[in-house]
Amino acid sequence: MENEKTRIRHRHADTDDEKTRIRHTPSSSSQTDIENEKTHIIQQHAQPTNPLGPSHAGEVGPGELINNRFHLEYMLGQGGMGVVYAARDLRKEELGDADSRIAIKLLSEEVRHLPNALRMLQQECKKAQELAHPNVVTVYDFDRDGEVVYMTMELLAGEPLDQYITDRKTAATKQDVPVDFSEPLSIITDIVQGLAYAHKRGIVHFDLKPGNIFITDDGTTKILDFGIARAMRTSGQKMLADTSELGGMIALTPRYASLEMFRGKQPDLRDDIYALAIIAYQLLAGKHPFGEFSAEDVLHQNLQPERIPGLTDRQWKGLLGGLALKREDRTLSVEAFLEALLPKKVDYRYWLAVGTAATAIIVSLFFWLQPPQIVAPSLFENPPPAAELVGADKNQVERLLEVAEVHLIVGRLISPAGANALDVYNQVLSIHPYNRQAIQGLETLLGKLTQAAKLAINDGERRRAQELIDSGLKTYPQHKQLLALQQRLIEEQP
Repeated sequence: MENEKTRIRHRHADTDDEKTRIRHTPSSSSQTDIENEKTHIIQQHAQPTNPLGPSHAGEVGPGELINNRFHLEYMLGQGGMGVVYAARDLRKEELGDADSRIAIKLLSEEVRHLPNALRMLQQECKKAQELAHPNVVTVYDFDRDGEVVYMTMELLAGEPLDQYITDRKTAATKQDVPVDFSEPLSIITDIVQGLAYAHKRGIVHFDLKPGNIFITDDGTTKILDFGIARAMRTSGQKMLADTSELGGMIALTPRYASLEMFRGKQPDLRDDIYALAIIAYQLLAGKHPFGEFSAEDVLHQNLQPERIPGLTDRQWKGLLGGLALKREDRTLSVEAFLEALLPKKVDYRYWLAVGTAATAIIVSLFFWLQPPQIVAPSLFENPPPAAELVGADKNQVERLLEVAEVHLIVGRLISPAGANALDVYNQVLSIHPYNRQAIQGLETLLGKLTQAAKLAINDGERRRAQELIDSGLKTYPQHKQLLALQQRLIEEQP
């Protein structure tokens, strides 16, 4: 019986966007022979021989057993490195593990004919294993069974980003109201977090595209296939590519490849930023910024992206910074790109100072007119002064507050677990009790929970409303609006 966690929207393996072609180009040639819908793997040296001997890859398919352990069930898709199948791990089943289903990627015949192919895949697996992050797919192992070379990874349930973009574009054409940016910005935030984690470890994806990004059923966005990423070594301010073990092989998808990738420049973090900006444009506008032309065509035709209605001047300028054709003009980091694209933070410091002064006057009058009372400290009603933070704790709290604010902006109030505003604000308060910015953030969050619960009640989603109310009251049991909604649910029981 199929485990409910493993349901997945299948991609047909013969879709144009997922096809991979390998070409061998002499080093003296600058021709790229672009076909916009396909990923190319380009060999920049002499024509290789086949070090692996005859291939039996054609014999492998659904129903086959790999290494007497992995039972192939059905094809999930085809990418730059090979074919991906859903499979059952029979060893896990023998040990009584109920969740035995995985994804397994088989190295394609064309790639296996290239020099250093096995070492290349082994490096891919090693690099991917180092990227233990919620927004990067989890890779388990690398091995071979005769001439079949494979890597195993987590099996995801949901849909690929290119399908999401297609569905969103279709939905947008059927409505006259402006498209809400909150969900696309949440997806972009996830992608940035995964890329930032990899970039800090010296790894560039180098083939970022919607087909290599996946949205799971719980709303988490994950980056897949770092197999054509190039290991980067940091030396001072420069990032030097380690291409010695890749046999000079590079891969690119023309619609998302930077100009420097076409020209054979060394990999750079900004190559990913160019692809990220194109994906961001597609998510926000429902179409490719340059009509699906490659960066070389964009340069030759002097194409300009159409401005997206609803973005502020600052957001539009930030998006253009990622789309810059020349690397030196492009945004320097994925974090900077996201900061420019997200709605501007409200500068509440002036109004906070004014409000604090007014509150001080009112409080002074209150205590002057009222008899003395002993009141226990409360997070929301009368919090005591927060201690001053210094050093690492201060830096950590500031970083967490920025993350929490992003979660608030994109609507991640109480889920997914560990990556939502409520959890992050609570983490701040555990480090810095009575932190005023965290308290203010929680008050904003409670207001949003109240509004969401009201909408859920009006839509007849009582279970969802109760979940929102419970989360809010667990944070602030005396919240009047949430208590009123709780009472309304009780009174309106069917």
